[in-house]
Amino acid sequence: MSDNSSPIDEMYLEGLEMKRAQIRRGDPTLDDEAVEKLLRDWIMDRPMDAPGRVRLL
Repeated sequence: MSDNSSPIDEMYLEGLEMKRAQIRRGDPTLDDEAVEKLLRDWIMDRPMDAPGRVRLL
């Protein structure tokens, strides 16, 4: 990540990496595209009262 990134951005990206690893452990046969789809689905499945915008990278 660049020097201009905030600690929050870094934590967000680390969290995404941790979730990707969890998805891969759950089903090692998934390819990268399937992992990213499951990650997007997980991000979009938010409680109705969750504050803030949904961020996808």
